Amino acid sequence: RPSSGPAIYIVKVDPRLCPSPLCGGYWVALANAARTRCADGTRNVRCYVARAVSKDRGPLEVSLADSALVRAELKASEFGDFGKLGELVVAAVHAPAGSAAVTGGYYRITDIGIRCVRAPCFSYRSTQVNGRTRIPLSGVDLAAAQASQREVARAEGAIQTKNGLLARGRFATSPDGGRVFRALRFYLRVPQPRA
Repeated sequence: RPSSGPAIYIVKVDPRLCPSPLCGGYWVALANAARTRCADGTRNVRCYVARAVSKDRGPLEVSLADSALVRAELKASEFGDFGKLGELVVAAVHAPAGSAAVTGGYYRITDIGIRCVRAPCFSYRSTQVNGRTRIPLSGVDLAAAQASQREVARAEGAIQTKNGLLARGRFATSPDGGRVFRALRFYLRVPQPRA
C-alpha cells in the first residue's frame, strides 16, 4: 500500500519525453521525509506518478507547478497494458511563492491568538509538515522569501486561519530572546474552480 492517508507531497513535473503514461507525469516526495512509499510498495527518495486527479478521481482542474505542495494520497491505479502505476489523488494544491534560495524544513505556521504586554510573545506555532514536532514562535519573517507584496499579504491572511500557512525555512533567535521563523519560500492555496 503506497500511503495510509492524505499527506503533504512536494511535486516536480516530469520533463522526460517518452510515451505517456510512463513519462510526462510527476515526481513526488513526502515533505520532510528521506523516503516515500511508492505505488509499487518500494521506498524511494521520490516516486513517479503517471497522473494527478481530484478527490472524486476526475480530472484535476488546477495545474501543478514545479515545487508545489499538495495534500494528497499516493495510490496505485490500473493503466491498461502498462499495468499499475502511481496516481496522486489531490485534495489541495499550494503554489510556491518567493525567489530566495531555499533551505530548511517544511512547516505549517499558525497564529494561536496569544497577545502579550512585553516581548518576546510566542503568539505563533510552527508544526512540522508530515510530523508532530511543534515549536512556539514569537515572530514570522515573510520578507526573507522575496515574494511580491500581494503574495506576502495573502500569506499573512493564511497565518490567521485554522489551516495556517505552509512554508519552508529556518528558525532564528531574535535579540529579545524570542524565536522567529524565516520563511524562504511559502505556499499559497490554489482555489479550486467552482462547478
